Amino acid sequence: MRVAKSASCSSIQDRTAFALRARIVACALATAFAWVLASAFPLGATAEQASQPGSVAAAQLDAGRYHTCALLPGGSVRCWGFSREGELGYANTVTVGDDETPGSAGPVDLGAGRTATAISSGDFHTCALLDGGSVRCWGFGANGRLGSGSEANVGDDEHPGSVPPVKLGAGRTAKALSSGGAHTCALLDDDSVRCWGFGYDGRLGYGNMDDVGDGETPDAAGPVDLGAGHTATAISAGDFHTCALLDDATVRCWGIGASGQLGYGNGQRVGDDETPGSAGPVDLGAGRTALAISAGGGETCAVLDAGSVRCWGFGRDGRLGYGNSVSIGDDEAPGSVGPVNLGAGRTATAISVGDGSACARLDTSTIRCWGFGGDGRLGYRSTASIGDDEAPGSVGPVNLGAGRRATAISLGSRHSCVRLDNEEVLCWGYGGNGRLGLCNEVDVGDDETPAAAGPVGLGTGATCAPRSAGGPGQGSDNGTGNYMRPGPGGVDPRLAERRRQGGFRGCVRRARRHARRELERARARRHPRRHLARMRRACSKRYGRTPGRVTALRARAVSRRRVVLSFHAPGSDGSRPPAARSYLVKQSRKPIAGRRSFRRAQALCGGSCHFPTLAEVGGRITLTVSALRPRTTYHYEVAARDNVSHRPGPSSQPVRVRTR
Repeated sequence: MRVAKSASCSSIQDRTAFALRARIVACALATAFAWVLASAFPLGATAEQASQPGSVAAAQLDAGRYHTCALLPGGSVRCWGFSREGELGYANTVTVGDDETPGSAGPVDLGAGRTATAISSGDFHTCALLDGGSVRCWGFGANGRLGSGSEANVGDDEHPGSVPPVKLGAGRTAKALSSGGAHTCALLDDDSVRCWGFGYDGRLGYGNMDDVGDGETPDAAGPVDLGAGHTATAISAGDFHTCALLDDATVRCWGIGASGQLGYGNGQRVGDDETPGSAGPVDLGAGRTALAISAGGGETCAVLDAGSVRCWGFGRDGRLGYGNSVSIGDDEAPGSVGPVNLGAGRTATAISVGDGSACARLDTSTIRCWGFGGDGRLGYRSTASIGDDEAPGSVGPVNLGAGRRATAISLGSRHSCVRLDNEEVLCWGYGGNGRLGLCNEVDVGDDETPAAAGPVGLGTGATCAPRSAGGPGQGSDNGTGNYMRPGPGGVDPRLAERRRQGGFRGCVRRARRHARRELERARARRHPRRHLARMRRACSKRYGRTPGRVTALRARAVSRRRVVLSFHAPGSDGSRPPAARSYLVKQSRKPIAGRRSFRRAQALCGGSCHFPTLAEVGGRITLTVSALRPRTTYHYEVAARDNVSHRPGPSSQPVRVRTR
């Protein structure tokens, strides 16, 4: 038996992607904008340092692996994105930003009367520097990354303010923070460095690979040895390595060095059985010193004293910005290569490195990005990589909106965020889990500008605005880069379905990753499979819709072996558009009466007959079934499937037909 129709039978296929989390921390020159913003934001913090040390704006925005956090005027904290481990700090594990604004979640409870001066987001944890110089961390507690002396999660069912601050040492306070993939480092008031969390590869810098903070507090580990007489001015924790900017403007890096990300001309670890001070400074070039440093996934970038940029580590996809995919630092010094081409006459004031990409804030307060372009994370209305066969300066600045200037930049694993001169936040890249904060899970920057998506709604009264059909964010730029509010026409159904589909796919991906983790822990496969099925049902319940009933089903024999079925298309969500494009068509030689016989009847098209070009609800669909038996009676019933979850709706009235 064969089925002929307008398109081949198919089912919705989920994209799968998994990328390592990149930690972003950078330091650069303070600018005039930092002092302007200081009147609105609390003073006293020089970190997360995702852009420039001494910049208030830089300290108060940080993109993590699956989530993002920002400070508001007054020192309150807003976090949005994935929250399975409590990394958002709202005493629950509810995702924020996928169908509501971050502002609607309210401030993170940091403790009675406490406010924050800096924020730093890791893979699955977050740390805040508070107004008195104390540190509070929340989220996933494994390996001691919260510094609490245990591995218990914080923030999943209690507020961060309910736990004591991290112990940094008697009388010690922090003035800078950096959260990496599974570890955290702090720059203290005496310019020493403390690190805690997962110690593998020597990323904590204590000459061993022991975890710190799981059974002891960070103060017990003492300061990291940066070399005789040296102190730090900035600290940057990446996924698997850490870099510090020292008092003499040199750079020390430690942790895993397999791709040359430490910059010592080899692939060896540092900090696992020796101290960072013993490795000496990274060679940045004759007479060159550093103003900023940013450690990412497998690469590191620095802003040098003349405003030029040097990058080293894994070179694939042009992530180092040298017009090729060659790794640097594995068998040569970073100083042996020239500066990254940022454009004629342009210099950098800040740098941030993600997982496979990097962005610089230039002297003109514009943003240039390079590296892997997947998900639109570079912000150029494309998913093409930049820097692999062209210079970053050749592509121009990221469109942040007419007249807008950047004051801070922070890159996560697959997304990027910027603070603007009007204190708004723009985010672009992969939209899964609501990490962009735009009330959906749609990617931004792959076929529209970041300006088109509009700013993140951080205020307590912020609501999800209706979207127009022109773009996935809070409006459309129509190719101009100017943010346009949608008209009174309301939500476009095609765009609403696209957002719902993005949410469903992201939910299923999370379910699969969780099942894989469970499989690694379990000896039997039964539990992870059962758990995956339960989580998929939860995804379908959240994002799925029940289509309307198929009507006007007709069956007509056109030959001895062929029957033509026709029916009217219902909506994918009841009678509402868009029309359902997939159908469960059942055939039987016995009457189909009731759910049981419908379930047992033969399904055509492998269970889903797909019509991708179907235009509207009520449209007529024709389906030809061939290779049937002559002079035989067949019974048919049809049910529409939801375009997103494939959930079937109520079945049609049965029909019967006899071939000739």
